[in-house]
Amino acid sequence: MSEDMNAEVEAVLRQARRLQSLMDEQLDKMASESFTAADETETVEVTLNGHHWLQDVYIQDGLLRLGAETVEGRVNEALQKASADAAASIDADRERIDAVVAEITAEMTQE
Repeated sequence: MSEDMNAEVEAVLRQARRLQSLMDEQLDKMASESFTAADETETVEVTLNGHHWLQDVYIQDGLLRLGAETVEGRVNEALQKASADAAASIDADRERIDAVVAEITAEMTQE
């Protein structure tokens, strides 16, 4: 292989490692991040993990006496808030990842 070819291969491998590192960081963040939200009355609280999976639900003592519809509404309200927070976080992560990928692509075209 020529030196030019070796330099190109090294550059591609360097950028691939950078992208792999970025993806590993994102997976770690999703594994460790959580989003907790409560309903307006703060009688129900839910926690979602970074994958949007339900991890915990807190229902205040005595709330079930108000009926299933009331509890359902409050759980759904808390879930919607936690989901919105998680979605905002994912959107910010996507923007960050897109910016890094664009940067990597620009560097590759310059080399």
